[in-house]
Amino acid sequence: MNHLIFSKEFIFAILLLSGTIKMVLPLMGVNGMPDLTLVSAIIVTLIMISHLKVTLRSIAIKKLELIIILTLFYFFMIFSLGYTSSQQASITKTINFGTMALAFYFPLLVKDFNIKKFMTSLTPLIFLCSFLFLNFYFAYISGESTEIFTNMSQEETLQMTALYLTISWLNGIIILYYFFQKKENPFIRWSILTISFIILISSGGRGPLLFTILILGIYFIYKFYQFLIIFQFNRILLPLTLIILLTSTIFFTSNTVLSDNPSFKLINNTVERLTGLVTEKGGGASAHSRITNAIFSIEKINNSPFWGYGVGSYGYEMTNIDHLDYPHNIFLEVWFELGYIPLLLFLLLFYQVYKHIQPKKCPWCLALYFYFLFNVLKSSSLIDIRMMLGFYALFVVINYMKGAEEDRIFLK
Repeated sequence: MNHLIFSKEFIFAILLLSGTIKMVLPLMGVNGMPDLTLVSAIIVTLIMISHLKVTLRSIAIKKLELIIILTLFYFFMIFSLGYTSSQQASITKTINFGTMALAFYFPLLVKDFNIKKFMTSLTPLIFLCSFLFLNFYFAYISGESTEIFTNMSQEETLQMTALYLTISWLNGIIILYYFFQKKENPFIRWSILTISFIILISSGGRGPLLFTILILGIYFIYKFYQFLIIFQFNRILLPLTLIILLTSTIFFTSNTVLSDNPSFKLINNTVERLTGLVTEKGGGASAHSRITNAIFSIEKINNSPFWGYGVGSYGYEMTNIDHLDYPHNIFLEVWFELGYIPLLLFLLLFYQVYKHIQPKKCPWCLALYFYFLFNVLKSSSLIDIRMMLGFYALFVVINYMKGAEEDRIFLK
């Protein structure tokens, strides 16, 4: 255990999850700690520098290309500080994006990054954050007066409730990773999947839940078609039947005999949010705000499509108040704030990462690639993609695990 905790993989997991951990620490009564993102970023940087002497001697050309693409993107962001309409949010956003870039660089530039050890570190950390949040969230939606709320201001309480989307999103990652780990111990694998699924449907994030179901649904349709051809139904029917039964049971009970049971308030909340997409006009307030943001963004982009309005400018242009805000679509955000060239660089980064994924070798890589993509099309900002960029780098690392000497450059 000590070997795991002091490993580079564990420190990297802390960095990727540091924003969420910082949010839930007050729920444990922990206050006044040094900034966890800053501390973990410094440690990760020092580890990376210590590895550079070895890794730069023989680095794959395409790895280097990816690093250059993201670095150029970051340079354009820094350049836009010279003309942005934001004076404060722009600085905050530019500094924070440095940790996003670091999350991408680290797996590509350290030696022998162990992905299994990384996931072994990340999974319990996500579960810990999830359980702490759900304990708070249950009390919040139940209207209970607890010690948790007496120690938090109304603004802090509202900020904490907004964590529901992150918790949902994180557990979608766990589900899509472990679902494809067929060599994992079956008891451990299915226990993790069951826990993550229960957390996912309890935390109330519609997007992560729907995208997880969509990706697994596409996979089941594809496998079902394959098994129809070779008549191997048993390998697909068992997991599919278990998932359908579990989902149906939870949603049936939450809407019928147990709908008034306090223990099911979290699931009821998720069901109500999902049905609101159909029953509420325009899909509800959340969907309406995203449409409004998209229309505003496109109209402003038409006025300044090449250079954009500068990093961190969206909040100011939207409200005339200098604060961090975003249009809930990361590509619109890049185009709005940074313009054409950074948008093309960002799209190129996504494309180049996709080219490194081999579905037969790493099906979970393909599943998570699209999971992250779907989520940033619906939500997230440039300062919320540390986890995504970290995993995208891992997809590239997996492609080079067995080496590709013909694609390496050697620096003497």
